[in-house]
Amino acid sequence: MLLTDGEIIEKLKIKPSDKVLDIGGSMMQHKELKIDTLADIIRPEDAPYSSSKLLAKHFVKVDITREKLPFKDKEFDVVLCTHVLEDLPSPFLVMEEMARVGKRGLIVTPSMGYDMKFTPIDYTNWLTGARRVPGEAHHKWFFVKEGNSLKVIPKIYPILYTEEFQVTDWKGEVEIEYYWNGIIKYNEFSGLNIHRLIDEYKRFVEKNSEKIEIGSVVYFVDNPINILKALLKRFLRRGSGYKYRKEI
Repeated sequence: MLLTDGEIIEKLKIKPSDKVLDIGGSMMQHKELKIDTLADIIRPEDAPYSSSKLLAKHFVKVDITREKLPFKDKEFDVVLCTHVLEDLPSPFLVMEEMARVGKRGLIVTPSMGYDMKFTPIDYTNWLTGARRVPGEAHHKWFFVKEGNSLKVIPKIYPILYTEEFQVTDWKGEVEIEYYWNGIIKYNEFSGLNIHRLIDEYKRFVEKNSEKIEIGSVVYFVDNPINILKALLKRFLRRGSGYKYRKEI
């Protein structure tokens, strides 16, 4: 189950008077949550897959991978960042900045297991085409919650295509939710030693052996209904790939 706005309000105890900042939320705005400021590099009206008008009170254009947030220390009561960090070339500057400008907040990303699971074939997906990929093809990082901190691990696709990491099913959580107060604690997986990274992936698979299923994506037969839907979408030129090309 994906986290709803109502659950965010309840878990963070957000009051109507709280000043809320949303980081990078132009493509998926919060509709039931009163957002004071949306900070992103693109406005919602111009975002791919989204044509909705700005719902927040204010919009601030900022490149969160390169620029510091143009706000004062602890200016916001709550800072939200949902399904953004995994897309960034580097998520570390904005994580530091969120803790600087906010008193408390929430980070949501896909769980590592969910983002390792190979996708079904989708002929209309402009990112992948008619091939299976581990999770979302544009994601660059895995996030794993360890106690009260986040471990940030590079998502390296050549490793995930090797035999021991071809995940065909994941029975665990879809998202991870990290609630923070005052500071964001995280550990970056550092170093370029590929063997250390493989060992890190192995530890995750072993720790979650009851939730994860390893198979072979080369010979894995997809659900015939999924294949039929994909072919039908291609025949009718329906799906996000065609919409996206039309917008650009």
